[in-house]
Amino acid sequence: MGKRTTFAGYIRQRGMGNPSGNGKGTPATFKAHVTVTFDPTAALAGTGAYLPAGAIPVGVTGLGGGTGGVSPTVDLSLAGGAAGGLANELAADAATAEVTTGAELLVALTADTEIEAGVGASAATGGTFTALVSYLIADDGVINN
Repeated sequence: MGKRTTFAGYIRQRGMGNPSGNGKGTPATFKAHVTVTFDPTAALAGTGAYLPAGAIPVGVTGLGGGTGGVSPTVDLSLAGGAAGGLANELAADAATAEVTTGAELLVALTADTEIEAGVGASAATGGTFTALVSYLIADDGVINN
C-alpha cells in the first residue's frame, strides 16, 4: 500500500455535527499547498507546477535553498502575470514566513495555471530554492453535495 493518496476534487469537513444534516457545522475546505522547486539563478520561467481552476492563491512560504550572492531573492508569479505577482523579492537563502501581499493573491483562477519563478533583483549564485504556494478552494457550504 502506498504512503500517499492522490485524487481529483478537494477535501472539505464540517466538524462533528450530526451526519444526517441536523448538525450546526457548515462544510469548509482545507488550505492546500503546491511545492515549487527551481534554480534561483535562472530567469523567470514556468516551473511545471500548477494551481487548479477554482484555486484562490493566499500566500507563499519560502523554504530557502539558494546559495551565494548578497541577500539573494526570488520572484514567483502566475503564468502570464507580472513578475513577483505571488511573491516579490522573497529571500532565496533562508526560510520565510508566509507572504500574503502579492498582487495575484486572493483572486480565483478560472483555469489550471502554471506557477512561474526565477531570480529576483539580487541573484543567488547556486542552490535549489523551494517554496510552498498556498491556496483555498471556494465552496458553497451545502451539506452532502
